[in-house]
Amino acid sequence: MSDSTEESYRRLMNKTEDYIEQHLSEPISLSDLAKNAHFSEFHFHRIFKNYSTETLKEFVTRFKLERAAIFLRVSSSTSLTDIALSYGYNDASSFSRAFKKHFGVSPFKYRKQQEMTRVPKRNME
Repeated sequence: MSDSTEESYRRLMNKTEDYIEQHLSEPISLSDLAKNAHFSEFHFHRIFKNYSTETLKEFVTRFKLERAAIFLRVSSSTSLTDIALSYGYNDASSFSRAFKKHFGVSPFKYRKQQEMTRVPKRNME
């Protein structure tokens, strides 16, 4: 693969990630991503397969779950239902199943683990 082709694929993946980031709460299809990249579905899928070891669905799911994990770390007051809806899941149950399958721990336990590992702030007076 030539350097220019590889650079083109990298730009496509960056554009794809940007699109997913902007549409986290929505279902995202091959058609949506192909339109955003200005390619046919066939050509987009072919390029994506060349670049990634994951299927498109796995990639989108992982991307959303990794963003949700970041949110779980920084927002202890937001309910799991609200987080699930924010990241495109219909309910907390389906979000929890997907999260546990990906990370090996439930979102509730993940959040608790993150809270326990935070270093308490010391008063510097």
